[in-house]
Amino acid sequence: MTGTGVKVEEKTKQATGGRLAALDGLRGLAAVVVLLHHAMYTNPDFPGAPGSGSAPVGSAMWWISYTPLKLFTAGVESVIVFFVLSGLVVTLPVIRKRGFDWIAYFPRRAVRLLVPVMASVLLAAVWVMAIPQKSTQPDGTWLSDSSTPNFGWEYIVKGWDLLGGDGQINNPLWSLRWELVFSLALPIFAVLALAVRKWWIGGLAAACALTYLGVHADSGELQYLPAFFVGAVIAVRLDAVRNVADRINTHWYRHPLWAALAVASLLLLIAPWLVGPSIADMPDLDAVLKGLVPLAAAGLVVVSLGWRPLRATLETRPVQFSGTISFSLYLVHVPILIFSTYLFADQPWYVALIFGIPVAVVVAVGFTWLIEKRSHGWAKAAGVWASKRYSTWFGRDEAATPEAKSGTTEEPAAGREAGSVADARR
Repeated sequence: MTGTGVKVEEKTKQATGGRLAALDGLRGLAAVVVLLHHAMYTNPDFPGAPGSGSAPVGSAMWWISYTPLKLFTAGVESVIVFFVLSGLVVTLPVIRKRGFDWIAYFPRRAVRLLVPVMASVLLAAVWVMAIPQKSTQPDGTWLSDSSTPNFGWEYIVKGWDLLGGDGQINNPLWSLRWELVFSLALPIFAVLALAVRKWWIGGLAAACALTYLGVHADSGELQYLPAFFVGAVIAVRLDAVRNVADRINTHWYRHPLWAALAVASLLLLIAPWLVGPSIADMPDLDAVLKGLVPLAAAGLVVVSLGWRPLRATLETRPVQFSGTISFSLYLVHVPILIFSTYLFADQPWYVALIFGIPVAVVVAVGFTWLIEKRSHGWAKAAGVWASKRYSTWFGRDEAATPEAKSGTTEEPAAGREAGSVADARR
């Protein structure tokens, strides 16, 4: 392709909101971090929250948890990255397409989320029934709380009910609840993001403030939904982000500047952990730092889009592969890790991980092919059907929404995952 052709392609992608492959890679790395996070959870000494667990200063667990090495197991923080990505990629087609087909959107989005979730719950039931899950670890540990010793069919129904159910059978389903809430409230998020388009700094500050209040008050709605709004703000400012990135990339200091922003975002993402175990005695500081996590995730998104060396790395085949299976890996890995832990209960805790992590990846690949890819087609078909039925019953002009005929209104970037999800997603 000629240089002119590349420029035309880039302009076309910007004009149409084409796939942002780097965000797929970012989501894939975040999914791997979540996998490692839950893998470490099988060790009862691993701190699940800053200041918890048993990690004496200088011990291996302390180094893993309270230094920049925490980036490799920052699972909760990676879920916030999923949420910001979801806010971006699900909002983008709404603000880019005239006459966005809301009638097609809601059933399409519901099928896109619920089919993989329901399949993952059934698969989780298989792993639960495969081996007795009676934990020998003390009550209150992650393994004890996430096990299902008295399995019944009711757990399947509760797992399917994202809004009011119980994700006991598959721990990561807690985040899909917020994905679904955001998806249903997308019109509100889009309108609010457009309203703060010129005052985007204030919008981001408000999101961080609400997150702080949510952490402080233990409110899930306030703690997690603002991250989706941060992504929506990036969506409405995406052209401006690209323009600023292009200008930065013309200067000699571009690499030091982008590197500084990347490092700052990564350290801010895990800032509560860097304070050390003593942060357990400083709940206000903990809440403030966690309130800034959506901003850190936004910084990572911007750097991924703007810094060409990082973008090229995220677009490499191995990283893109992790993005392709990220949603499936997120949905299937925890029951497999728990199964592996009980299977190798008499062995050192890490033996189960040597078995469980590769199995989780293999199962995720199969789940992607068998369930997730097919859910894309079913979701589009549901959207087309709903749009046509609405047109037939209420006489709407289908020509105003041609995307309903082709089912092409799915999110344009990082959209293989439930929205990122963050994403992710997830």
